[in-house]
Parts: sequence; C-alpha cells; structure tokens
Amino acid sequence: MIKKLYLPENFKSGQWSGGTTHEIAIYPDGADYLERDFIWRLSTADSDQDESSFTKLPDFDRILMVLEGNVVLAHGDQRSVDLGPLEQDTFDGAVKTKCFGNLKRDYNLIMRKGCQGRMEVIDAGSEAHPITLSPRKPAEEEVGGDSAALGFYCLEGYVLVSIDGNSEMVKEGQQLVLHCEPDEEVQVAVMGSGKCIFTEVIFEKQDLFFEEVVEEKASTNDFMMALKISMGNNKWNKVLKRASRSGELYDPALERKLRTIDKFMPTYIIWGVGTLLCLCTLQMGLSPGAVFGLIVAFSLVHLFLLRPLIYMIILPKPIAAHVKKSSELNKFEQELFEKQLDYDEHQEKLMYKYRDRSGEKYKSRKDFISKLNK
Repeated sequence: MIKKLYLPENFKSGQWSGGTTHEIAIYPDGADYLERDFIWRLSTADSDQDESSFTKLPDFDRILMVLEGNVVLAHGDQRSVDLGPLEQDTFDGAVKTKCFGNLKRDYNLIMRKGCQGRMEVIDAGSEAHPITLSPRKPAEEEVGGDSAALGFYCLEGYVLVSIDGNSEMVKEGQQLVLHCEPDEEVQVAVMGSGKCIFTEVIFEKQDLFFEEVVEEKASTNDFMMALKISMGNNKWNKVLKRASRSGELYDPALERKLRTIDKFMPTYIIWGVGTLLCLCTLQMGLSPGAVFGLIVAFSLVHLFLLRPLIYMIILPKPIAAHVKKSSELNKFEQELFEKQLDYDEHQEKLMYKYRDRSGEKYKSRKDFISKLNK
C-alpha cells in the first residue's frame, strides 16, 4: 500500500467557466487534466456565477458534492437535480451539464469510464467508524485484478484514519489517499473531531509505465534515444501519421516536451542560423560550390549531432523510461496510443477556428470532418 498526504499549498489551481478550480490529487501522478490522460482526479471548485456550464468529459464519469451553496444541475434534456450542502450527484461527463444557483464551493471526483466510485461524508467522533470497502476482482494469471484508491478529505477539525491499526492524521483542507494493490486486504476506520469526505475508486490494475520517473543525468543511451525520436519528430513524418513511431507509445510527459520543441522550433532556428553563417562565407571569397558543400556538411552535423543533442537536453531523462513498445501496452495505454497516432495538430487548429467562427457544434474531429465534407 502507498499512502500520500496532499497539502492545500500544493494544490494546482486553474480556471473554469464558473470560477476557480483546485486540483487536489490526480492519478497517475504524472498525468495532466488537460491531456485527459488520468484514471481519476479529485478537486474542489469555487464559483460566483449564477449560471455556468461544466466541461464535457466524454471518457469520464463524475461525482459532485456541494460543500457550500444550493444549486440545480441540469443534465442536458435527461434530468435535473437539486443539491444542498453535502448532497451529491453522479453523472456522465459526456452529457452537457449546466449549473444554476449559488454554488460557492464543491468537491469533485472524476474517473475514467469503467471505474467504480463512491463518495460519502463521515462525522468523526471519539469512537472509531469502520469503513466497509467495496468488493474487488482478484488478480489472476492473465488479469491484473482491481486496484483501489481510498481518499479522505478533511472538511473541518481533524480526523484520524486508522489503517491496519496505524493512524494517520488529516487536518482541515488536507487530503489523504491510500493506494491498495489487487488482493491487498486493508482494515480502515475513521475517528477524531470533525468531518471528512471519503471517496473510493476501484479500477483495473494498470502497470502504468508513466508513473513518476526519477530524473537522471543524461547518458549515451539518452543520446541514441534522442536521435531516434528526433528523426521521427518532423513535419514529413507527421503528415504520414508518424509511421516511424507506430510501434511505440510516448508517455504524456514526453509528449508535452515534444510539443514544446514543436512550438518554439529550436532545432530549425539553429539550422537556419548555421546555414546563414555558411552563406556569409561567400563574402569571404569561397566559391558557390564550396559554400554548398559547407551547407551540406553542416546540415549532416546538425541532423546527426546538434538536433539529437537539443532533444536530449529538453526531453525528460532517462528517455527510455518514458517510451513503451506497442506490444506491451495494457488497455488504458492502448487507448492513449491510438489517440496519439490519430492526433493531427493542423486539423485540431482548423477545427477550433471553424467552431469559433461558425458557432456550429460537433462531437469529435471525425464529426467535424464529416460536416466539412457535406
């Protein structure tokens, strides 16, 4: 079992249509909410709007509990629900949900479809309050079994979480998360003086290679990996749907660094500056043929030395720890891999420009393309 205490000063803040959101915990640790590459996420949100729209999350289910305020949640044309303090609602993230009323603060659990989750408020007292955990599928030879993430968010006062006889204190505003492996039995109880929100998420065991990787100094292997990746990360390869990397999945941390390289184009800038310096040798009396040969030589040095060196400096190390062969992917990683291969930056930008100008709605990039072809 892994225990982790999350402190308010480390919460990650951002904006949503109704106000401010504070990410408390996310799994795996290296995941990014905006990339939608997580299994589950816990957060709180503040709002000063009388009406707001929730972000659509087609691949996720949600549980929302109101901490302060009274609201009405309208889930498309399917149903609506009135919520007061410490009342909750479970809904599909794919449905267009609007919030009406005075939602001062809420607590959210977002989990990938296929997960099983629940949320409840516990009044902690001097007597231990035992928690009955949900049943999980056992691990088998070819099946990883179910993992469980148990969360305790202290609303007021303090709570003592007893884990197999050992106690952990959680103060107001803090979040404790316990990660239980498949077939790992645990006895949990809560006592203290205050209130806490207990959350439970059960999900298939994932050997997620992109969990937090300890940064190391660059090595020769990192240079060779950087050379391989730099050869595949070019405009022509992207036009061809990244055929050269079709057998490997890059983890989200590596993907973000690659997008940084694509955005600021340091390799193209260096090649352009170097080529310009080579052309300047014409003023020094070199013949055009010699200058052409100099440019070719510099381009080769840039391609096989300078370019991979730049990639090696920018990419997270060890680079090999952020790459996995397609033959080794589990179900979750395979879904992420297919999204990476299908991603087309040009079409994504075109899609959002089209949306902003036309106001037309669409469900996905395929839906967008089909509408363009009508």
